This record gives sequence, C-alpha cells and structure tokens, in this order.
Amino acid sequence: MGTPVDDLSRLAQQYTGTRESYREESPQHIVAVDAFEIAETPLTVASYAEFVSAGGVAPLSWHIQQAGNPLLPVVNITLPMAIAYTEWRSVCEGRVYRLPTEAEWECAARGTDGRQFPWGDVWEVHHAASRETGLPLQPVGSYQSGMSPWGVLDLAGTVWEWTTSIDSPYPYIADDGRNDLAAAGRRVIRGGCYVNPISYARCACRFRMQPSMTNAFLGVRLVRKPAAQEALRASGLDLVVGGAR
Repeated sequence: MGTPVDDLSRLAQQYTGTRESYREESPQHIVAVDAFEIAETPLTVASYAEFVSAGGVAPLSWHIQQAGNPLLPVVNITLPMAIAYTEWRSVCEGRVYRLPTEAEWECAARGTDGRQFPWGDVWEVHHAASRETGLPLQPVGSYQSGMSPWGVLDLAGTVWEWTTSIDSPYPYIADDGRNDLAAAGRRVIRGGCYVNPISYARCACRFRMQPSMTNAFLGVRLVRKPAAQEALRASGLDLVVGGAR
C-alpha cells in the first residue's frame, strides 16, 4: 500500500508538483486485509433511485441525474447519504453492505504487486475516464480494458469514491480509529475522476473530503463480507480468510 519514498521525486517530475505533494502516500508498506466482496462498478443512478423512492435523501442535481442515463454513476453523494444507502440495502437484501476502507479500496485497485494503475504501470488513455480522454461522464463498465487484477472496473477515473478511512498518516493501521464512523475528520476519497488528470487516477493517490461535503464528481462503491463467511459467523463459527475477492 502506498508509494515508496524514493519515488516521490519521480512523481513530481512526471506529474508536476513537488516531492512534498506526494508525501501523504508514503511510506509504502504491506497491509493485510480480510476477505471481502467489492462491487464491480460504482453505484448507479438507477440503483440509488430505488433508495430515493423508498424515502432516501435525494442528492443535489437529482432531477438532472434522473433525466440522464440510469447507468451513470450516481454523484453528489455525501458520506452520511452513502452510509444510509448501505444500511437500507442491507435490510432489503439481508446482507451486510458497507463502504470500503482505504486499504480495501487500494487492494481492489492494484492487487498485490504495487502497480501504478489497475491494469499495470503504464498509463493507457482508453483504459479509464480522465481529463485526457476528453469525454463526458460515461456509464459504469465502459472501460473494460481498465479492469483491476480482481476483475473490478472504473477504479481509475470516472468518479471519486468514498472510503470509511479518516485522512490519517501512513502507515495504515486498520484498528487505530481511522475507520471509526463516529470519529470527526475528513475521509479519504479515491480513484480520481473524468475531469482530473491521470496523476489522480493512480492506485496510490489519496484525496480527502469533509463527510458533509460533496460535488458532481464524487460517488460511492459498496463492499460486503463473502456469503460463506457470513453464514459461518451466523452459525456461531468463524473463518479466517486472507486476501480480497
């Protein structure tokens, strides 16, 4: 997870800025995560519309989003709205849905080999939605060639995505309070978006937002426990599984 300290100057030369501009991504370190399932794409307008119909809070510009392609990522979602959606969907489906931690998101994006982008170390303009493509926001799943090692799409560009993690320094320690939803502080968002340059689409790039804030380039992606793991815990047993899926 993260970027080696020795790479900070190279990033500054390649993408502009200074060495310190990328300091929050360092040091690079190994992080273990329990097994989890992550949505193949960001949450869509169509899926969020079901929540609104059931009484959920509509985001800003909702009338514009509804009038467009229902397979576009839903945007203008605050962190409390995203959490409310996961709670509603958990009740509807009988599965526990939530938002990813920062570590889970990065694992889903880059696998285990420390790659720069979900597909490898070299930027490919047709693999993701960024400023360089010059296109408006596209429906989810439009960039199949940008798939991550785990088969996840739209992790580079498209829309920024909320994580549960507070904007705390590295190394990442999952149980140090940074994933406490009741704690105050800016939360990390990941992935870049279709109007940002490629430097923001790197798997290790970190940005942050106040939970109550949002914009037209910020969406959400869901995670949940694997079904087998949930079933074992419900029966009073437990299963220790490493890695991501």
